[in-house]
Amino acid sequence: MNTSRSFTGAEARQLLRRARTGTLSTLNRDDGTPYASLVNVATDVTGWPLILVSTLAWHTKNLAADPRASLMVAEMPAAGDALTGARVTVMGRFVKVADEALSRRYLSRHPAAALYSGFGDFGFWRMEPVRAHAVAGFGRIETMDADEVFPSADEMINLQESAIQHMNEDHADAIQRYAESLGATPGGWQVAGIDPDGADLLRGEEVLRLSFPAPVCSAAELRGTFAKLGQRSCLSEKHQKCDLR
Repeated sequence: MNTSRSFTGAEARQLLRRARTGTLSTLNRDDGTPYASLVNVATDVTGWPLILVSTLAWHTKNLAADPRASLMVAEMPAAGDALTGARVTVMGRFVKVADEALSRRYLSRHPAAALYSGFGDFGFWRMEPVRAHAVAGFGRIETMDADEVFPSADEMINLQESAIQHMNEDHADAIQRYAESLGATPGGWQVAGIDPDGADLLRGEEVLRLSFPAPVCSAAELRGTFAKLGQRSCLSEKHQKCDLR
């Protein structure tokens, strides 16, 4: 891994985590012309992009014929030149997947999609990345292999479900404080997804992204990170009873 990057693999991955939409570029099945379309985006625990698409859509037909594609996500600046905002393009191949855990990951970012995710003409696809090209302003341009952006997250994959259950059953008050620290009103929030970079909080169709200060790779690191975030929200909101273990 190149530690002198002007825009690191971790930064690129975190941008993907925060994104809710992206531009999907596929190869038109008729003549190979690049075709760009808007899609909703989520990520699996490792950070690989997930999409939910209809068989009626051009991009789905294109992927079925040739799975090579790229996906760009971007964060637009509030004002000024849009090209000063950070963006990352991931290149690779999409594979259709039928996995309940991946479906839950996607729906934790796009809960409204539950209305049609079970329809027969819709399916989940996951990108298997090959490389990423990231731009974060003038002079901050990097091209990276997939393993630099998406390191192994095997332990987190294995513990995510139990961690989600534990947080929702034993630390509901802390979850409300996390939501409050992100500017939301407390009450009714649950943890819907956990990965090395953060957690997705869900209330109905409202979604919040709780980013971790640094990536976590183990159960011990995850417990410590949640505890620190809980203590920080306690201090900022002056809560009198804050215990997260």
